Amino acid sequence: MQLYPHQQVAKDFLLKTKRAILADQPRVGKTLPTAAAAAEHLPAIIVCPAIAKTVWERAFNAVNPDLKVTVVNGRKEAQDINLCDVVVVNYDVVQYISPTLFKKFGTMVCDESHRIKSPEAKRTKACMAAMKEIKRVYCLSGTPIPNRPIELWPMLHALGIYRNGYYEFATRYARMWTAPWGLDVSGASNLPELKALMIPHVLRRKKENVFTDYQNPQVSLITFDLPVDKRERDFDVDALVENPSALMAIEGLSEVMKEAGMRKIKPSVEFINNLLESQDQVVVFAHHKDVVAGLVEGLKAHKPVSITGDTPRKKRDEYIADFQANRSKVIVGNIASMSEGVDLSAADTVVFVEATWQTSALEQASSRIENVSKGSFRPMVYMLTIRASLDHNVLAKVLRKLQVIDQII
Repeated sequence: MQLYPHQQVAKDFLLKTKRAILADQPRVGKTLPTAAAAAEHLPAIIVCPAIAKTVWERAFNAVNPDLKVTVVNGRKEAQDINLCDVVVVNYDVVQYISPTLFKKFGTMVCDESHRIKSPEAKRTKACMAAMKEIKRVYCLSGTPIPNRPIELWPMLHALGIYRNGYYEFATRYARMWTAPWGLDVSGASNLPELKALMIPHVLRRKKENVFTDYQNPQVSLITFDLPVDKRERDFDVDALVENPSALMAIEGLSEVMKEAGMRKIKPSVEFINNLLESQDQVVVFAHHKDVVAGLVEGLKAHKPVSITGDTPRKKRDEYIADFQANRSKVIVGNIASMSEGVDLSAADTVVFVEATWQTSALEQASSRIENVSKGSFRPMVYMLTIRASLDHNVLAKVLRKLQVIDQII
């Protein structure tokens, strides 16, 4: 296996730093150099999204075919792990692994480490405890700060980069204050200091730094002239921008957005059909499963494949392989299930029928069509919205928040 020069730099950085954050932008190629580094200090445990487990298995097979790799599926297997060269487990079951087992690993990898952003989540607590026991820990994420600086604390604390507690971090870097609804930690403060703290432990390259022929995606906002639900007027756009996860938190909002997604199915199918007349392949993202199902039905002439949280692992791998081999022209999936750890680089075009309001998820999802070995091309990203809708207004403002991320990392 031959690493690209920039991947060799990543491998050397990880081995030298020992407790590090590899924050290269999505699709620069973080998996292979990390696997190569981990293979030098075995046994290794890889914690990753479920859909990426097969990707890591293949990576270690490429590094050294003689390595014994165990892919853990489900709670029972997590409780009965037999130690081997490499153990690959998804975030949903990592809390079921015996804490005493972690002490036996030489290396731990947290892939898509922004998934351990919530200190009270079981997966975060389990990963933090493991990270403190294992000598070498590599955190990988092209978007390590999903929305705000406070989400860095679990990772930085567990790595030993920031040794003080949550509230000290929140006061110093998240502008913590006592709001009428409780402690507000959604802000940002002392960012140059935070960046200086992280620099020795972080390697981050942007695509344009690595690929001399890289071109930024061409993003087009496509608006449909459809009725706007009157209930949308009841929601505060600025408040939603500050809380991009509000779709699940604010009563009634999810229902309103789902109905909007359902209304967009018909015009979206027409738009995608037109694209497929001139494009070889297209990746389509939505949020709700019913919208995904409607799109698959509308696009059935193209024999689409689809991936949601209900799709079994073997089927996911099969569908992705079919798409990559050009046996299918269109793949449709919800953002949560198809935005991380997936190579869909057979396509040059992405369509968001429903777009998440989280900047990290948008970048992760749109980067699925990029590949380290792909030649010069300009990715096309289409975001389909309803004119003057809540979704249209929030999305336009949320995209501007990408600038905040660059200030920190």
